[in-house]
Order: sequence, then structure tokens, then C-alpha cells
Amino acid sequence: MDRLHDSPAHLPARATPPGYSSLLDAVLASMGEGLLVADDEEHLVFLNPKGELILGMGLTDEPVSRWPAHYGLYLPDQVTLYPSERLPMSRALRGETVSREEVFLRNAERPAGTWLHVSSSPVRDEAGRVRGGVSVVSDVTDRRWVEESVRLAGEKYRSLYNNTPVMMHSIDQHGRLISVSDCWLSTLGYERAEVLGRDSVDFLTPESRRYAREVILPEYFKTGACWNVPYQVVKKNGQLLDVLLSAIAERDASGRVSRSLAVLIDVTERKRTEEALLESETRLRAILDNAPTVFFLLDSQEQFLFVNREWERLYHRTRQQVAGRTVFDVFPQEIAEALHQANRSILKSGASVEREERLPHDDGIHIHLTQKFPLRDATGAVYALCGIATDITERKQMEVSQRFLAEASRELVASLDYETTLQRVAELAVPVLADLCVVFVRTDSAALRPVAVADRSSARAAGVREFLQRHPPDPEALHGPAQVLATGRSEASEASSGLLDPSALEEERWAVVRTLLGRPSIGVPLQARGRTLGVLYLLSPDPGRRYAPAELALTEELGRRAAVAIDNAQLYCSAQESIRARDEFLSIASHELKTPLTSMRLRVQQMESALTSSRPLPMEKVSRMLEVFEDQLQRLSHLANHLLDVSRINEQRLELRLEEMDLVAVARDVAAHVAEQLQKSGCEFELVAGEPVWGLWDRLRMEQVMLNLLTNAMKYGAGHPIRMEVASHGRKARLVVEDHGMGIPHEAQGRIFERFERAASRNYGGLGLGLFITRRIVEAHGGNISVESAPGLDAKFTVELPPRAAH
Repeated sequence: MDRLHDSPAHLPARATPPGYSSLLDAVLASMGEGLLVADDEEHLVFLNPKGELILGMGLTDEPVSRWPAHYGLYLPDQVTLYPSERLPMSRALRGETVSREEVFLRNAERPAGTWLHVSSSPVRDEAGRVRGGVSVVSDVTDRRWVEESVRLAGEKYRSLYNNTPVMMHSIDQHGRLISVSDCWLSTLGYERAEVLGRDSVDFLTPESRRYAREVILPEYFKTGACWNVPYQVVKKNGQLLDVLLSAIAERDASGRVSRSLAVLIDVTERKRTEEALLESETRLRAILDNAPTVFFLLDSQEQFLFVNREWERLYHRTRQQVAGRTVFDVFPQEIAEALHQANRSILKSGASVEREERLPHDDGIHIHLTQKFPLRDATGAVYALCGIATDITERKQMEVSQRFLAEASRELVASLDYETTLQRVAELAVPVLADLCVVFVRTDSAALRPVAVADRSSARAAGVREFLQRHPPDPEALHGPAQVLATGRSEASEASSGLLDPSALEEERWAVVRTLLGRPSIGVPLQARGRTLGVLYLLSPDPGRRYAPAELALTEELGRRAAVAIDNAQLYCSAQESIRARDEFLSIASHELKTPLTSMRLRVQQMESALTSSRPLPMEKVSRMLEVFEDQLQRLSHLANHLLDVSRINEQRLELRLEEMDLVAVARDVAAHVAEQLQKSGCEFELVAGEPVWGLWDRLRMEQVMLNLLTNAMKYGAGHPIRMEVASHGRKARLVVEDHGMGIPHEAQGRIFERFERAASRNYGGLGLGLFITRRIVEAHGGNISVESAPGLDAKFTVELPPRAAH
């Protein structure tokens, strides 16, 4: 029934937005009643100006139990101090609601005494616990004086009634107006004759009229009183007034209500102020709730007064749930402690700050740039702390990423030794991106080779490197480095697989490596110029946390830069090797070309000497000289042909003239052609060629393959047996040339088929092109060539050809 009495009881539990405390104070100050608020420890925490005026005293540190003695509160007999346990505030703190308890006040400031009506209510939190009490105190001394005056002097009462500056009226037992004050008439704009005898509710709005008839009047005629009833009154000109009506009844001898005295207080401006405050509060909340930043308000005890919708979204608690809570009720202990220390410092110093704070989100810890500043009351005391927090995690990550990439780029160009460079880059990735970083490069075999391993723990890094060397990633694995290398696509996993073989980790020696199992991972290909050179693989330090898209993008960019560095280093090494090979080739070619020319020059000089001599050369000697000329010219022709073949191969102009032929017949012709050379070299020769081997090949090129292999065998196996075999092998043709010479070291077997490469020193002569040309001819026919050998043992070259050349 009494809205003014009810609303203050909820004020302490209500979160008041910043900037509106002064408005709220103004509203409370304008109230016609005193307002006292005590906490659950019986301490007076609020007293409005009207309350100070009524009590004649201000705030006190005395507990509620000592208020009767402190303020001078007596029972209605005006002699006995009010028992503290029966005091309305004491009863409210025990959870009881007390309405209009009569108290007599007398103290040094009120020596004549004052009559009070006190209504008290408990203040409860969301869990229903009593957290304090509110008392509304009305000075009813004037009313009692009026009542006394009415009883003692009717005329005096009427004079006061008519001249009081407060709207007053009286109604009979039927609710009809029997008197109205002059203030009532002047305020509403009526003449007395226009209103007397009319129903009092006729001057109310339809809504207030219904409320009066259905609720207020029945209760009034029953109890004989009503207090601070909110009505809307319609003035004669149609203007509306908001009033609070309080009334007491006069009863006849039988106890029935015969008439009333009602006082109407104009609260139109007060209501407008309250509505404006509510509207402003609603508008402010709408602004704050639609802001993309976090906004919160803490009281002086660091309890939440208000949080906006963005705060609710991030931390999954409503403002009602968090009201009265502290940061320790919301955040993990470590984070809450840091926030508490900062908040306490601001409340103590009263200084505004801007700082970075770590706050938990659903996807992990985020960095917020938080502005915090104190709110002060009219006296300048800090009563609250306001905070505005903006998530700058992405910006911080970008700054870290840019610094990381810049530092990585500097390392990548610092050296052409890419293995050393990649090790440094892997170390940079820990701990910015990972707990473990491994860089693999592609090898000629199926296994991946770890060229760089970095870990937070150097001991574990060494263990991982040794483990991966002993147990490289399975090339057939569906996930992990091998899959990234095979597909050329990045891979992110919540629990990595394909990097560490769990079955191999069961040994006790790998205990420290086992701690990495099940970690989230990222694998990115190292790609440059359309080629996948290797894999950059990371393991997260946080089990169960998947790598974010931004982290994957950063790792991919690092992979691209590392791949370019590897490619540049390889290109540089290749260029250096090409220069070395060119210089060596020029040296060898110069030697190889000079040798036959020198031999022929010597023979020419001998012939010139013979022509000037009186003794002619015997024909037999001349014949031998001509044979030398022929051999050396043939050698020059052979060198020229090899150079032309290399040129054609480089320009991809190695043309094949295919024809149906028997490879066995070709082998026999070649064997007959080199029989004399074999004899001169002292090599016993065996040709194993039984059944015909038919196919579609280029005859001249096949002869060239056989001649190159036999020449190579005679060069390095002089004086030892040579064996050549031609046979069918499945659906393919197989050519095998085997010698029992000096053999080929294992490390040289992979490069002897390259340009300008030789298995032995230059003392054996040649340009180092024979096996290179042989391989390209064989590959042009769709076949392959391989060698099996060991130092000091035989060398076995095997050529396999399909029945038709590949096009």
C-alpha cells in the first residue's frame, strides 16, 4: 500500500549505475520522511537529511541496541526508554516487518519531544539471508497536535484546517467530501460549493479511482487509517497531480468511522524526478549493455554493484547473480588475487589507472586493457570503483607475431647453413608457439630426417632428437609429419598422432619423451617454388587446448619463410656446386682434348723430321703413326659426341628413333665392335645372351648405352674379367654389365650418374659424362639404371627397359 515505505528497503541491494548516485541522494534528500539503513552487524550505514532533521542528530557508530539511549527513544508513556529488543530496527534485523510503531523522541536537540511513527523492514540478499534493515521515520508530532486540537477546540481546528499550506479534506462514512482545505481548493482550482457532497474519488483518474474503491477505502474503513497512498488527482483544468494521501478516521460512540482527516502531499515533481532518474538509468543501461567492451562497478568493499551484458556474456553470470559478490567468487584464485590487489590500491589512493589484465575466457586467457577510476560522493570520499575493459588479445598476439616473424626472418637470412638456421628458428618458436618444435626435411629415402629440435627442456629436446633418429615418423601414417609432407597441407590436431610412435616409447629410457604424447599439434609444410621441402611441427604446452586459427596462420607464415630460406640455401649450394663442377669439367675437358692433340702433334713432328732427313721412315712405322692418328681422332670424335648429347639433353632434344629389334642381336654387334679394345685392355669378356629379347627401342642409343657401360668397365676394371648379360625379366628387358675392378664407394653411387661425376680420380681420364648420358637415354626409353658395388669389389650395372619407350 505504501510505495515510499517499500522502495527504500530495496535500495541497498540494488546496483546503482555510476553517475547517478548524486541523483539518488537528491531523491532521498527530498523525501518527507527520515530514512535509516543498518547493516547485519547493527551499524548505521545511512541516514538521509530528513532523518537527521527529525532525530536532531546525525550518523552514529553506536549499535542498534544502544540507539534508545543515544537518540532518546521512549515508549508512548514518554518516560520509559524504548527496550532495544523491541526497537523496530532490531526486529527488522531479526527478519520481522514492523509498520507504524509509535515512538516518542526527546533529546538535547528536541527537548520538547517529538512523536514518531517508525516502519522497519529487513533487507535480504538473493539467497533470502537478512543483510540489513531499513527504517522509515515520520514526524507525527503535528498530526497528534492536530488531533488534540480537534478534540479540544473545533474552531481552532477549522482555522488551522483551512489555512494550512497542505491539501486536506475530510470524508464521511460513505466517502463523500464533507470539508476541504483552502489549499485543497486553490491547488485543484475548484470552489468549495463545487466539491462538497461529492464522492472523494470523483477527483481521481480512472485508474486511481478503481484502486481507491477496490483496495484503499475498504482497508481504511476497516482499520481507520491509511498512509502515503499514491493517487493521481485531476485538477479542474484537466492537469494531473501526483499525491501521497494519508488519512486517519474519527469514530463515533459505537466505534464506527464517522469522518476522516486526510492530508494530500503533492509529489508531482518528486515523481517526475524519479521517472527521469529511472529513464536515465534505463538509457544508460541500454548504452552499456550494447557496448562491445566490458563495464563493471564495484563498491568500496569490492563487491559487484553492476555489470553490463558483455560481462555477462563472457563470464556466464547475470548481474543479479553477481551482485554483492567479489572477484574471488567469479575468477580463479591467481587471477582474482591480482585483480583484488589492483582494485584495493585504486580505492585506497583514489587515483585512476590504465593497466593490462589477464582474464579467463571460454577459449583461454585473454589480455584486457582496463581503465579503472574511483567514484566520489558529495564529500569527496571514494564510494565505488568503475572499470571499463577492452579485449586487446588479438592486437597483442599480432604484435608478438610480428616481432616473432621479424626475429625469425633475421635468423633465416643470417646464414646459408640452413640446418643451423632452422635450429635457431625452432628455438625461437619455443615457447612463443609451442612446447616442442621439430623441423623435418625430405630425404631420398622414405624416412623424414629431423634437422632441428627445440624444447623448453634441453634434456627432452635431446631425447626427442635421438628418438626420432631411431624411430622416424611412419611414412604411411594418416596423420602427422608424413601426411603433411605427402599432401602439402597443414594439419591441426587436438591430440597429435604420427609424430611419436607410442609402442616404441614403452622403453623406460624414453620416459621424458612420453610426456609429449596426446598434446595438441600443428604441422605445416615447408613449400617453395611449388615443392614441399619439409615439415615444421609444433606441440602445444597445454594438453586439451586446440591451436587457434591465428596461431595456425602464424605457423604457416613461419613455414613459408623457412622454406624460402631452405630453398635459397639449396640453390646457393647448387650454384656453388655447379660452378665447382664447371671448373672441374673445363679442367678435365682441357686435359682430355689436349691429350689426343699432343699425341698427334708428336707424330706430325716425327714425320716432319723424317722428311728433312736423308733416311726415310719405314712404311711399318708410318702405318703405326696413322693408326695413332685414327685412334686420337676417334677419341676427339667421341668427346665431341658426348658434349653434343649433353647439350641435347639440357635442351630436351634427345630424340629417339624407335624400331622393333632384338636386344640380344644388338649386344652381339657391340661385343664384336669392342673386341679389339677388350683385348688391348687385357679384360676377359663373357657375353650371356640366350633367347631373343624383342622390343621397340632406338638401336643407336641402345648401342651407345652398351658401349658406355663396357668402356666404363674396361677403364676401371682393366685386366679383370667383364661380363655382359641380356635377358628377359618379367615383361621387361634386363641388361647387366659387371666388372671385377676397383669397385665404387657407397657414398659415390648416388652421384656417378650425374653430369661431370666420376667414381674415381681424374687419373682415369674422361669427362664424367658417360654414365650421365647413359641414365638419360635409359630414362628416355622409360627404364631405369642402378649400380651395386663396394670398394675393392666388383661393380654391377643393371638396366631395365620396358618393351616400348615412354613418351
